[in-house]
Amino acid sequence: MGLCFSVGNFENHASNSGMNAYRNASYAGFVLYFIGIVLFIYGFANLSIELDLDEKGLKATGEVYDLEVTEPYRQAWVVFQTQDGKTVRFMDKLFWNQDFEKYTVGQKVEVLYDPANPNQTAVIDDFFQRTTAPWWPVIVGSIIILVGYVMRKVMLRKAAAFDRSR
Repeated sequence: MGLCFSVGNFENHASNSGMNAYRNASYAGFVLYFIGIVLFIYGFANLSIELDLDEKGLKATGEVYDLEVTEPYRQAWVVFQTQDGKTVRFMDKLFWNQDFEKYTVGQKVEVLYDPANPNQTAVIDDFFQRTTAPWWPVIVGSIIILVGYVMRKVMLRKAAAFDRSR
């Protein structure tokens, strides 16, 4: 049994070898579907952390004291004091392009943090800062779920048609 490289000979080769390439391709749709579900769940887990922070978080005024540079992106280093007087320094979790000049050294920003763990939970209280990171996996995961589902259905339908034609 030789290898087939021409597209026109693919179905003939698949028929002779007893395999159904459409059915095999449908497994790729299942894998995409699974990856999409994982991304979707990961995104919603991060969204729930943000919602939890909304419920029990405290606000403070912080100051951008440095900018982390990873060309062409920037991240802000922020310092603030908790209500009990503890100084906390953290790096903003969102990168932005240098052309946008989102933050500057010395700029005052609103900070939201969980008083039980301010070092791990402090974020700049800005809509895009807080929602961009968790929403991307949800959006991309949803698209991948849809592509995987459609691919699986189409390939299984073609596999069934191919099996009937043999």
